[in-house]
Amino acid sequence: MIEKVEEAVRKNWVPSFRYEKNETTPFTPFTKDLSQAKGAVISTGGVYVKGQTPFTDHFGLGDPSYREIPVSTANKDLSFSHEHYDQTNVRQDPNVLFPLERMNELVAEGRIGELANTHYSFMGYIPTPHPLKQVTAPEVAQKLLQQNVDFALLVPS
Repeated sequence: MIEKVEEAVRKNWVPSFRYEKNETTPFTPFTKDLSQAKGAVISTGGVYVKGQTPFTDHFGLGDPSYREIPVSTANKDLSFSHEHYDQTNVRQDPNVLFPLERMNELVAEGRIGELANTHYSFMGYIPTPHPLKQVTAPEVAQKLLQQNVDFALLVPS
């Protein structure tokens, strides 16, 4: 199945496209009590706050940039810019793809210690991943470290 998707991307958008294979990612067990931990949401759904610049796929080349989403952002202030998935459900309930409200509920219940002030979204369609790997992902990782984030909830589109 994955080969068919890879072939379709090459045929329709980026002839040199190949899926990235990450075989050396280190595993770090999570040992902190979740009720004492600080979390962040990271989505690849093209989520942005109304007023920010929407994501674009740059004529099939993808968009390796990210958007910062403040923790206080209400669902009504979120928008979605991604041409490669059906947005029907996420437009009805943004928590499907950016569960910031659900995470705040978990904080209120004491199940999570706290949330970071800033959360992040990427556009998941990035057939040329080098700028993501070399620039934007390390930038977000650094920002998470600066906020003392213990864990990230990764929500793919």
